[in-house]
Parts: sequence; C-alpha cells; structure tokens
Amino acid sequence: MSSRKVYLSLTLAVLFFVFSELVFRCALCLFGYPFLLPARYLEKKYYPFIEPMEQAVVERGGDTRNILIMGGSVVNTHWSRLELRLDTLFQKAYPNVRKFNFFNVAMPGHNSRDNMVKYNLLKKQHYDLVIYYEAINENRANNISSDLFYADYSHIKWYDEINLLLKHPEMNVTVMPYAVHYLFKSVKDKLARRNYISNEQVDPNYAVFGKDIKTAVPYYDNINAIASLANEKHDPLLLVKYASFFPKDVTLTGEPVDKKYFTPCYIVSPVTTWGKPENVVKGISVHNAMLERVHNAQKTYFFDMPAAMPKDSAMFCDVCHLSEPGAQRFAKALSNFVVSSKLIR
Repeated sequence: MSSRKVYLSLTLAVLFFVFSELVFRCALCLFGYPFLLPARYLEKKYYPFIEPMEQAVVERGGDTRNILIMGGSVVNTHWSRLELRLDTLFQKAYPNVRKFNFFNVAMPGHNSRDNMVKYNLLKKQHYDLVIYYEAINENRANNISSDLFYADYSHIKWYDEINLLLKHPEMNVTVMPYAVHYLFKSVKDKLARRNYISNEQVDPNYAVFGKDIKTAVPYYDNINAIASLANEKHDPLLLVKYASFFPKDVTLTGEPVDKKYFTPCYIVSPVTTWGKPENVVKGISVHNAMLERVHNAQKTYFFDMPAAMPKDSAMFCDVCHLSEPGAQRFAKALSNFVVSSKLIR
C-alpha cells in the first residue's frame, strides 16, 4: 500500500472517530451529560452538592481548620445541624482558631459505598479532621436473596448506574467505550428482565432475606478504602460507632403506632425503611464490628457513640434519628472526644 493510501486511511479513521465521538457526546447531552466533561455526570446527577466542595479553595494552616463530615441522614445538615453545633463547641475549646470550615457531605440514604465515592471525589482536598458516622443504610441492600446480591450493590439501580460511570474514567477523553458499554448493558438487562431492589424502601416480600447480613464484607471494604485514602492524604479520620435505640420488650412494626415509643419529631423513619427490626439490629451490630476492625487495621481514631448516648426515648425520634436533646448530647459527646484526644492540632 502506498504512503498516500496509508495517510488517507488514517485520515478517514481519525475523521470517523471524531464524528462518532461527537455523535455519542450529543446523544448523551440529551440525557443530561455535560458535553465537554461528561464524567462530571457522576457529580451532577448523583452527588450535586460535591461540586462546590471539589472546586473550593480550602484555607490551610494558620488559624483555620477544615472538617469533613461523612455519613447518612443522622449527621446531615438538615437533620441534626451537626456542623453548627460543633462549630459553637469548638470555638469555645479552641480560642486560637479563628475559623472552622465545615464540609458536610452526609446525605439521607447514603451508605458506605456512597461515602467512599464522595471521599474519592474530594481526594485533592485536605482536611484537619474527617468524621464518619453511618451503619444503618447498608441494611437495605441485604433484603435480597444471596444469589442476586452483589458486593458493589449493583442489585440496586442507583449503584448499578454509579458503578458503570466509575468503570469508565476515560469519559472526558472519549465517551465511546462508556456509551457502547451502556447500550450493551441496557439491552442485556432488558432481555434478562433484570429487576432491582429499591434504595428507598424495602419490599415486604424480600424482607426475610435481610437476616443474612451480606453487607459485612462490602461495608468493611468501603470503610477500609476510605481509611486508606485518609492515611494517604494524611487526613485524621475519626470513625464513630453507630448509636441506635430499640425500645426494650417492644416489637416494632413500622406502623404509626411505633411513634409512641420515641420523642415526637417533625420527620421520622419507620424501622421497616431498612428491613425487619431484628435484622436491622443485627445489621447495625455487624457493621459496627466491621468499623472497629478497620479502626484497628488502619490505626484510625475511634469513638464509641452508643456508650455516650443514653438508651432513652428522649434522645431519639426513631431507631436512629436524633431528637433535639439527642442531637445536643451527640454533638457534645463528639466534641469532648475530639478535644480531649487532641484530634485537631
């Protein structure tokens, strides 16, 4: 083949590649993917609150300290206002610190996998303290038979979509591998009539499967990945054991009648949000044990919140969310540990 033909063939191949790339990018734009940086779809759709934190110019050293809070709804800004409470307590304990910058990425429903992904998105930022508090939301993933359970939680649609995005870090360079993978997977799932369990509620017909805590190893792996990255970044990591309240000698049903066993709150979550009560108790215990194992393996900081929170209905709105007195007690106990252990330098 002459050099001219080779050149022409290469030129046509490049033009075909560019044309195909443009077509795929335009197609993805119709579904909300950014044209120039399509990989940002992960943040845009699933973790939109992360983008400002990724791009923030974080003040370092001097009289400023930066604190990251990760977890679920219990420590979410709108549920417990944890960072506002800690800010008040820390200002009293650290008179030489002018400002505490809090970055709260805890969100309702998020489990260890969400938090691992979020922390990786923030890997370029450095924090003076990272606080992790979550061990109940994982339980939803257990409510499926073991043969249909996946360690990456892809039996839940939310994580199946996130996992596909994570498998294609090249998206900002070329979207074609992702687009082809997406199309192939969509057709395959449709032909197989694949069903997903909900990430928001538990199907009563599947709740019986929740007694097998299949999330133990995935939870450990996700927390361990967070701890490994924290060590790599030199971010002090505080793993907080999860506190819950299941009234003694009471069988919770998930029905409105359960509210009489807790403090009245504006928003509450019935225990069946995560599964059968006995399975939720077991799941929290297993996840807490995994959390402590990571602490021992990675030499993180660890605080036993159940030991600090009274087993009192006055502290809880439901089995895990905190009442106003509970939120105050939680923040005070956490602050006292941080200060006494000198976690903030």
